[in-house]
Amino acid sequence: MDAFLEQVKKTITKYQMLDQGDKVLVGVSGGPDSLALLHILKGLQRAYSLELFVVHLNHMFRGEEAAREAQYVATLAKEWNIPYQIFTEDVQAFATQEGLSAQDAGHKIRKRIFKKLKEEKGFTKLALGHHGDDRVETLLIHLLHGTGLEGLAAMPPKKGWLIRPLAEVGKQEIINYCQKNNLRFCVDPSNSKEIYLRNKVRLNLLPYLEKEFNPNIMQNLLKFKSIVEEDNEYITDQVKKILVRTLKSSHEGKIVVDLEILQREPLAIQRRIIREVYSLLRPESQGLAFNHVEQVLDLASFKRGSKKMDLPFNVKVQKGYTTLEFIDNNYSSPARKEFNYQWQIPGELSIKECDLVVKAYFIENKSIETQGFSKVIVDGDKVPPVLEVSPRVAGDRIQPLGMKGTKKLKDFLIDRKVPREMRDNIPVIRAGEDIIWLPSLTISEKIKVTSETKNYLILEVKKQ
Repeated sequence: MDAFLEQVKKTITKYQMLDQGDKVLVGVSGGPDSLALLHILKGLQRAYSLELFVVHLNHMFRGEEAAREAQYVATLAKEWNIPYQIFTEDVQAFATQEGLSAQDAGHKIRKRIFKKLKEEKGFTKLALGHHGDDRVETLLIHLLHGTGLEGLAAMPPKKGWLIRPLAEVGKQEIINYCQKNNLRFCVDPSNSKEIYLRNKVRLNLLPYLEKEFNPNIMQNLLKFKSIVEEDNEYITDQVKKILVRTLKSSHEGKIVVDLEILQREPLAIQRRIIREVYSLLRPESQGLAFNHVEQVLDLASFKRGSKKMDLPFNVKVQKGYTTLEFIDNNYSSPARKEFNYQWQIPGELSIKECDLVVKAYFIENKSIETQGFSKVIVDGDKVPPVLEVSPRVAGDRIQPLGMKGTKKLKDFLIDRKVPREMRDNIPVIRAGEDIIWLPSLTISEKIKVTSETKNYLILEVKKQ
C-alpha cells in the first residue's frame, strides 16, 4: 500500500474518525489538500458505507478566478458522482459590516454553512483538509501571539463531528499524492504573498528553523502538538465536570456562575471555566483572549457589591453578591410567571414555571442526611395537609429560621443577595397566611424541629 495512504488510514483508525454508515460533509476548496481528502474518502466509501457530500464556498475575493474554482469543484463532484452544493458569499462585505478580519469573517461564514447543512441533511461528520504542516503553523502562530494550552492544542485531528484525516501528513506528501493520481488542483496565489502571518511562518520562519536549528523541526513540533492535544483533551473533560457544579443557572442568553464555588478552584481552572462559559454564549467565536479572561477575574475579585464589564461580540459580565453573570446584550430578563398550586402533604408537586419539583414525605427518625434548605427536616405536625405554592406578593412577611419576629420578604431576599430578576420567580410555600418554606433559602421558625417533635417531615426541592 502507498505509504501516504497507509498513514492517512492509520490516522482515521487511531482517532476513530469514521463509523459505518457515516454521512460525511467534505469541505472542498479545489486546492491539493481538499482534493486529496475527497479522493481518499471516495476510495473508502465502500469499506465504511459512507455517504459523501461536497460543499464549496466562493469567498468572492478573487473575482472570476474564484468563480472558476467553484465551477471546477462542481464539475469534479459531478464526475465522481458525489452530490454537492456551492455557496457564494461576499466575505469582505461581511467582514466590514461585522468589524472582523477577512479571515475571521470567512471562518464564521463557513461555520454557519456547515451548521446549516448538518441540520438540514443530518450529516454525522465534517471532513476538512487541514494537514500536519497547517497544524504546526497554527502552533507557532499561537505561540507568537501568546497563548495557553488551549491555543497550542488548536486544530486537533478530531473535535466533535469535525475530522481531519490528513492531520499527520505533510503538504509535499499531499502534492505528490495528487500528482500520482492525476488530480488537477487549483492554486491560490495569495498563499505565496508574505503579507499574511501564516505565509510568513510557512515561507520564512519554518525553513529558517529547519535549516539553522533542526532539520526534523516539523516532525518534532507535530509530536509536541499531539502531546499537548491529549493533555488538553483530558483537562477540558475535567473542567466540564467542574463547570456543572459551578453553574447556578443557564438560559439562552444568560449564564450565571456561582462565584464562591468558582473561586475555590485553582486559578488555572477558573480561567478555563470563564472561557468555557463565554464559548457557551458565543460558540461561533474564536474564544476569549487571555487579557479578557484576566479582566473577568479582576471583576470577580471586586469586593464592593456589583460591577460590570463588556466582552467581545456583545457579551457583558456582571458581578453580583455571590454570582458572576455572563449576559448576551440582546437578552431580556424573564417576565414574572404567575402560578398557584395546591400541594398535598405528603406528596410531590411539579412547578413547571420554575423548572422545579418539590417533595414532602415522612420519615421515622431524623438521622437522614439533609442538604441545607434544599432538603430539610421539619416538624410534620406543624405542616397542614395542603400547602399553597405561588410567587411572592407585595407585603409578604416571613419569620426565617432563628428569628424571633417577622421580616419583609423583600428585605430577606435582599439580605440573602438574591438577584433582583430572580426574586419574582422563586416559589413561596404557604400555610394559610404564613410563609413556611422558601426552597433552598430558609424555612419558617414555626415549623422547625424541636425536642417535642414526634413526626418528622422532609421538604425537598430538585431541578426538573
